[in-house]
Amino acid sequence: MINFLGISESYTNKEWVGPSKQDLQQASLYSRRLSIPQISAYQLIKNNIKEEDYFDYVSPKIKNLIPNPKIFLDMEKGALRLLKAIEQKETIAIFADYDVDGTVSAALISLWLSNFSIEPTVYIPDRESEGFGPNSVAMHKLSLKNSLIICVDCGTDSEVAIREATNRGTDVIVIDHHKSETFSKAAYAVINPNRFDEKNIFPYLCAAGVVFIFLVELNSIIPEKKRVNINLLSYLNLVSLATIADVVPLVGLNRAFVKQGLKIFQSRLCLKMFGEHFKLLQNLNEETIAFQVAPRLNASGRIESAFLTYQFLIATDPHKIEECIIKMEAANKERKALETIILSSAVQQISNAESQKPYTLVKAKGWHKGVIGIIASRLKDLYGGLCVAISIDGDKGHGSIRSTEQIDLTEILQELKYRDVLISGGGHKQAAGFSLLIDRLNEFDKIVTNHISNLTSLKNSSTFLEIDGMIDVEAVNTDLINNLNLLGPYGSKVPQPIIVIPSCQLLFVKEMGDGHLLCKLKKENGTLDAICFNAKKKGLDIPLSKPNQIIHIAGNLVKNEWQGVIKPQMRIVDIAQI
Repeated sequence: MINFLGISESYTNKEWVGPSKQDLQQASLYSRRLSIPQISAYQLIKNNIKEEDYFDYVSPKIKNLIPNPKIFLDMEKGALRLLKAIEQKETIAIFADYDVDGTVSAALISLWLSNFSIEPTVYIPDRESEGFGPNSVAMHKLSLKNSLIICVDCGTDSEVAIREATNRGTDVIVIDHHKSETFSKAAYAVINPNRFDEKNIFPYLCAAGVVFIFLVELNSIIPEKKRVNINLLSYLNLVSLATIADVVPLVGLNRAFVKQGLKIFQSRLCLKMFGEHFKLLQNLNEETIAFQVAPRLNASGRIESAFLTYQFLIATDPHKIEECIIKMEAANKERKALETIILSSAVQQISNAESQKPYTLVKAKGWHKGVIGIIASRLKDLYGGLCVAISIDGDKGHGSIRSTEQIDLTEILQELKYRDVLISGGGHKQAAGFSLLIDRLNEFDKIVTNHISNLTSLKNSSTFLEIDGMIDVEAVNTDLINNLNLLGPYGSKVPQPIIVIPSCQLLFVKEMGDGHLLCKLKKENGTLDAICFNAKKKGLDIPLSKPNQIIHIAGNLVKNEWQGVIKPQMRIVDIAQI
């Protein structure tokens, strides 16, 4: 990457960097040979996609990307155990995590079991009182009435809780994706691509993706005489939902899950009614699901009970679906209100802090545990680096951590666990949760501080804005945007292209609600509608307050539909002076 347009400091304090000369030359070749815009061609190079693989990339097939399920440790063993439970009419329970990935995973297994007229007991722990993962009380309770428990999106290292069930003769199958240095020896099977002894294959899958592969294995081993016609591809709408909601990398098989799942998203009545209720169906894409659908589904697990989300996902009765939607939206409104109050308190706490840390830490008594993950995420967006938010309850703290890609939280958690600082903890490279005794907070601080201080190469990626290309206003049209969209879905590890319109005139600016600004860009004979979301928070309200000035604009190109008319639009992410 090289400096772009000589911009060393934009209005968001970023240096603009762009493609190298070599990459641009290669993109020109791809563009001519494939008859695609050069900006699209550069996306192929950026994502290491060969020219000959272009058509497979834009139209990925599940059958070409899904592995033989048996390559995963314990996969066949776990599938055979569930098949035995079906044949012998055993009672089955599902223990699921309370986020969208967990509830979708539970729904997938329940829907599959319904083909055999089996209705499992589904248990989703309370975030406030039970926390993440299997606990001894719940597992004991489930073991009293069930001979098989399937833990989804949790349980890999829950040795004590799982043994509580197995000691009573109940088998436990774990289907998970969280990284762990250990796994439960008490479990009958632990299916997890991120088990420490796995072969590092498909580590990017969410739990629902692993569950889907588990169901593929089940379908393949069912005896012919007992086989029912189960179309697993009809489950891809749910798998795509979980994949997007869990913010896992949209690469390889995940990309195919989302690409194909979005095509049939409305085929499941609950999702169709959800989209209709919130008027989302006309612009249904990975972005809509990430910012409009997933937060609403997650809200019930944060504020009330995630079992509501599970009920919604398996519901077929329109009245039941509508009831769930209303309850989930009420929870979401409460979540937003709590988030606003707590975030304001957290920002004030940071501004009043006397000492400077190499990371951001906020804590307070009484903060709702269900929203501290969102608070940590918002703080990361505001301050960058690593951010920790802790809700104090008596002598315990319940926290969430968010970080940039340069800081691997799994390494920090491993050290904290090794030194017995945490009561519990787990998560992903950039997002994790934990609990600890408050009197261990100083030790927590020392370990995190030391870890970050030792990252000698730590120059926050937020210092740079990666530019994918440059275009004039008159060249922006829906055909170009359609070409770029073919290379989606965009998300984790595959960001939406950032395009620069150089030296354009800002014609006018109109303020919308919640700090958003509408404007129009002009250059020579062309104009382009543009919008800047949260302009003040980004520090872009000042440059956008001066119409008629000539500036460089960087942003994403999207299609905007208003009153049946579709027009190109730029979503502004940064501005630079000429």
